[in-house]
Order: sequence, then C-alpha cells, then structure tokens
Amino acid sequence: MSDHASPVRTRRRADVWFAIAVLAAVGVLCWIVVTMQQMGQSLRTANDARDALARQVQGLGHQPIAGPPGSRGDPGQSVTGPRGPQGEPGPVGPTGPVGPIGPTGQNGQIGIPGVSVTGAPGTAGQVGPTGPAGVPGPTGAPGAPGKDGTDGAPGRNGTNGQPPVGWTYTDPQGVQYQCTPVDNFDPNAPRYKCSPVASPSPSPAARRSLLGVGALAMSSMYRRLQ
Repeated sequence: MSDHASPVRTRRRADVWFAIAVLAAVGVLCWIVVTMQQMGQSLRTANDARDALARQVQGLGHQPIAGPPGSRGDPGQSVTGPRGPQGEPGPVGPTGPVGPIGPTGQNGQIGIPGVSVTGAPGTAGQVGPTGPAGVPGPTGAPGAPGKDGTDGAPGRNGTNGQPPVGWTYTDPQGVQYQCTPVDNFDPNAPRYKCSPVASPSPSPAARRSLLGVGALAMSSMYRRLQ
C-alpha cells in the first residue's frame, strides 16, 4: 500500500506548494497595485498643492518659480510590451497527505445458473474396408539341433523265427510310436517304419529329436534281429 500511496502523496504535496506559490504571487501583485494607487494619489495631491501655491504667488504679483499651473494633459497610450521568456520551472513541492479511503461498493447480484444441455449421441461410423495383406516377414533362423535322446531299455529276447509283424514303444519324452513293416518286406532283411501315434504336443525340435531316437531304436533292434 505504501508503494501506491507514495506517488499520490508526492503529487498532492506539489499541488499544495503550487497553490501556496500562486497565493503568494497574487498577494505580491495586490501589494504592487495598492502601492501604485497610493503613489498616484500622493502625486495628484502634490500636483494640486503645487498648483495652488503657484496661483497664490501669481495673486501676490510675483512669478512662480515652478511656472504657471498647466493642465495635467491626457493620459498616455497604454502599450503592452512583448511577452518575456518563460522562466525556469520551480521546484516540485512536497506530496500532500493521503486522502481517506472511499466507501466500499455494493456487491453485484448473483447471476442465474446456466441450463445444462446434453447433445444427442452421434451415429455410429461405418466399418472401413479391410486393408491389403502385409508383406510376409523374413524366414526365421533355423533352430539349434536337439539333444540326443537316451537309449531305451533293452527289449526281451525274441524267439527264433520270422521277424515280428510290428511293435509299439514310448520314448523318454512320452511320445508313443507304432512300428510296422515297410512295403516289399523281406524277412531275410526286415525293415520297419515307425510313426508316432500319441504325443504330448512336443515342440518341432523335440519332435525331430524323437524321430532320431526312433530311428536309432529301430536300427538297434534290426541289428539284434540279425
């Protein structure tokens, strides 16, 4: 509040000093006018006394030293001289006192609450056409070779005679195989093909490993039959 009041106080002090200066100037001007009037009145009185004395001397038959009284003459023409240069501005007067705080205005009326309006829901947009199929991605790198499976348990000794018609076995991963003779089966050189018939859904790598195990088992059994 002091920061805002300081300029106002300074202006008011300047106004007070300016008013004092104006009143002083008016007072001096009035004093000059009164003095001039008194001097004019004194001059007229002196002239009247001189004229009366001159007439008295003439009445006694003598010549007055100051000469006979003459007319006062017409007043001279009043001439206004050119305006003088503007004087330097006077010093800034002190700031006047801070005026009283005005009364607080009345509070405005509370506005009427607005009406809430909810717009109607928009219609559902149409489903756009299906975009073209993307470019197939690159082929992934081949997986690492699977680990060799463990050898199966030795089978029972078979009876001498014809090769077996077929058999089933289950590898360590739980895959069950069915082995059957190949086409154009030769009893003297029997060959079989084994196919999985039940699997616990192993990965492709495990499946390749199981096929390798089956091939090893079939080869081992073939050697035993010989």
